[in-house]
Amino acid sequence: MEPYVPFCGVPPTPEDLWGRWLFDPWLLAGLALGLAGGQMLAQNPRRFSVGWGLVALLFVSPLCAASMALFSARVAQHVLLTLLAAPIIASALPKLRLPALPMAGLFAVLFWTWHAPGPYDATLQGDLVYWTMHLSLFGSAVLLFAAMRAAPERALAAAALTSAQMTGYAVMLTFAAGPWHTFHLVTTHAYGIGPLADQQLAGGLMWIAGGLLFLAAVGVLAFRFVQSEAQDRRPMRPR
Repeated sequence: MEPYVPFCGVPPTPEDLWGRWLFDPWLLAGLALGLAGGQMLAQNPRRFSVGWGLVALLFVSPLCAASMALFSARVAQHVLLTLLAAPIIASALPKLRLPALPMAGLFAVLFWTWHAPGPYDATLQGDLVYWTMHLSLFGSAVLLFAAMRAAPERALAAAALTSAQMTGYAVMLTFAAGPWHTFHLVTTHAYGIGPLADQQLAGGLMWIAGGLLFLAAVGVLAFRFVQSEAQDRRPMRPR
């Protein structure tokens, strides 16, 4: 039996990384179906297309292959997927009246589960587990931001929980005594860094870039809520 090759391929070397664009027909078909379905559901199809285009880029571009060699690249992919693409798409869809705090709890459980050593390594051993990880992380992030958008006045606790749990994970990654993920013990050296330095870089990306993206997304939600409240309180002109 031939050894399993992860969906994004074998870990690339720096020399061939930029040639590793992924045009898998099943991936392209899934992205096309998602775009078509989202266009039918979206209140703002143009904004949905922007968000979905970012989702496509995260899996078609060499970042997908880089995530096979570097845990920091996988974290960058997840940060962009859940904290940039997800809020853009959530803002383009109809408002969903969901409880924000349970959605934040669901996202936290999935986030910690899929980045734990065992489940993380399992995603590199089978396509089903790989896509279960990405779809559940992305889906829960969309639901979280949709819930926060629908009721910004009740989203403070959800925002605090999400910020705290992601910061906590980033701190643990950054200051861990050794690397957590066995898959990357031999894949990082071609890039001039060891697995522990790669893990520390991942923690820094999540801590700083992830924190800034989440703060920006919450800031946009808060601004739109204040803007909406101001419009609702504006007195109507008599005819």
